[in-house]
Amino acid sequence: MLNGLIGRVLDINWLAQLHLNLYAGRNDAFVCRGKIQLSLCSDITINKNNKICYIGIPLLGKSTPRSDITVIAVSYNAILSLNGCTIGRGVKLSVGSSANLSIADNSYITDGSRISAQKSITIGQNCAISFGVTIIDDDGHGFGLPPYSAPIVIEDNVWIGCNVTILKGVTIGEGSVVAAGAVVTKSCQPHSLIAGVPARVIKEGVSWTDKSRLDQLII
Repeated sequence: MLNGLIGRVLDINWLAQLHLNLYAGRNDAFVCRGKIQLSLCSDITINKNNKICYIGIPLLGKSTPRSDITVIAVSYNAILSLNGCTIGRGVKLSVGSSANLSIADNSYITDGSRISAQKSITIGQNCAISFGVTIIDDDGHGFGLPPYSAPIVIEDNVWIGCNVTILKGVTIGEGSVVAAGAVVTKSCQPHSLIAGVPARVIKEGVSWTDKSRLDQLII
């Protein structure tokens, strides 16, 4: 009964927070802000990590009412692992049947981004994902052949610029930077700077420092 109700309630963040914490088996695993919409099946697994995960935090300040709604939709036999990360307001997370989505400690996803896992998407530690990013590991529709899914891996300490699209089968190496607007269809080695449509490596051996001071944005 609660599953059906919470999928329709958009403005009671304490109810979403309670529901997520019940799945995690702890009363302090998740902190929710703003409008949260959940669609969680009874046999999913949510992490029991000891780090707090923040959901619906307005990382870009005020947003429009429609984009305010943060959606987490998890299907049957799926695994959602949110380990001490921060999910911005208006972000859409979707995990298909028997799929896996994992976002590690100290990573954040800025407002309005979308992640859809039909097989497996893994995001490492200390990743910075800007606004308007799309990460999807599935074709969605067939084009002469059946739709195809392949895992996506974003290794630790990766910076993904705004409005980037990352498609199936891609591994982005540790410490890499993806320039704004890139469409990533191929993997890259660690510490690469990639840009363009389709994205290609334009510089190797890069490094970057996150100066956003995310801890000051969480209130």
